[in-house]
Amino acid sequence: MKISTKVECGIIALVDIAVNSAKGEVVKVAAISERNNISAKYLEQILPHLRQSHIINSVKGASGGYVLARPSAEITLREIVDALDNTILAHSLFSEKLDSAANTAISLCLWEPVTHYLQDFSAKLTLREITDKFSELITAEAETPMYYI
Repeated sequence: MKISTKVECGIIALVDIAVNSAKGEVVKVAAISERNNISAKYLEQILPHLRQSHIINSVKGASGGYVLARPSAEITLREIVDALDNTILAHSLFSEKLDSAANTAISLCLWEPVTHYLQDFSAKLTLREITDKFSELITAEAETPMYYI
């Protein structure tokens, strides 16, 4: 499965917002950009899709930015992906130009089960689980001793 840069950067931005707004603070686009090495202009194109899908809320003004619209445990990967590119988890089809029994058999035995699995998996995985894993990795990285020569 090929994931677009838009979806990848959107998920990274949401993890950043979830982690950095945990204490109720607003997260600025510039801060997300700097921490994750993603163009601020690109983020400004992605974040409105997440806002329109009610995943994040924007805060206007000089101290404005973004916060999660609801707890991260209530936001699923499927919601995020569908907000950014609703073709990724759509039903996969073999070429409709090939109307044959082989095409139908492959679709029934391969594409439909794979699509259902991905849809079910992404509907169960929450932003909270992803941010917990992120925090775990950051903690482990910080505890690894650095050796200098």
